Amino acid sequence: MKVTFFFILLFSTHFCFAQTDTTKIVFAKDNYKIQYPKSWQLDTSKIMGTNFFVLAPLENATDKFRENVNGIIQDLRGQNIDLEKYKQITDKQISEFVTDSKVFESAIIKSNESNHYYKIVYAITQGKFRLKITSFCFIKNDKAYLVTFTTEFDKYEQYKNVGEEILNSFLLIK
Repeated sequence: MKVTFFFILLFSTHFCFAQTDTTKIVFAKDNYKIQYPKSWQLDTSKIMGTNFFVLAPLENATDKFRENVNGIIQDLRGQNIDLEKYKQITDKQISEFVTDSKVFESAIIKSNESNHYYKIVYAITQGKFRLKITSFCFIKNDKAYLVTFTTEFDKYEQYKNVGEEILNSFLLIK
């Protein structure tokens, strides 16, 4: 199986937020929904293979990176991949193919009996940016639903709460 990990890195790097905005927008598709702050921008153009991007507003005219959350759905039919296998593949790809990476967390989270997901938090250097990335992967009906929050490393604490809120709002329907 070819996990589209490198595409995720690429998507995350091409795109600040005052965390006081409490108004939320719900973006729903046939089989999932996610909430994000009204001040963030939704992009459903499927740019670079994503199903959606939710982009933070730029902090100022010199800001070169938009913190973001993106979602990708991967077809796993016939590949016999569960969360543990997905975790193994991703961990191996990061360690073998990503230079200057550091993994802070890689675990399968069991939030309740029916909702398990794989979570990875890591840092990489992509071009001129040092990034910190948090990804959640849910597997259901032979599909991987990968939701990824990406921020500049030095701005992680500034965006952590809003990024985690968006990630934690992701819900599979049906």
